[in-house]
Amino acid sequence: MQFGGETLRILDANAGLAGVKFVPGNLSFVTAGYDHIQFLSPAKANDILTCISYVTGCEGRAIEVFTKFLTTDIKTKEVKVAFIAFCTLIVTNTIDEIHFPKLVAESEEEKYLLATYKERLKVRRVELDDNKTTISHLSLK
Repeated sequence: MQFGGETLRILDANAGLAGVKFVPGNLSFVTAGYDHIQFLSPAKANDILTCISYVTGCEGRAIEVFTKFLTTDIKTKEVKVAFIAFCTLIVTNTIDEIHFPKLVAESEEEKYLLATYKERLKVRRVELDDNKTTISHLSLK
């Protein structure tokens, strides 16, 4: 059995690696947030866990990385999607240093996720505005 905290640690490391592979040169970035996080199916003791991350969109300073965890039952070989999430990485270099490579979708999954990036970005912007309102009501005690 793998607990959520360990899954999130692996998620952050793997999403970061996808970002490193994507950004050209000496660009640096930080994790800005995760959204659409869903635990869909538990990983059991007899499962092999596979984590796959890749970039699904970029704009300005932001890079979106999609991650999925697959479980494979070692006895039955059945594969399930156990967990999905989108990570936003923010490049910390000056904007004139940022020249993202073109994203090219290959699989049907990648085509879908790249095609729906702008929709997720709109939702993310609304959520960021909502967060500002919430933060303005938080106590610093």
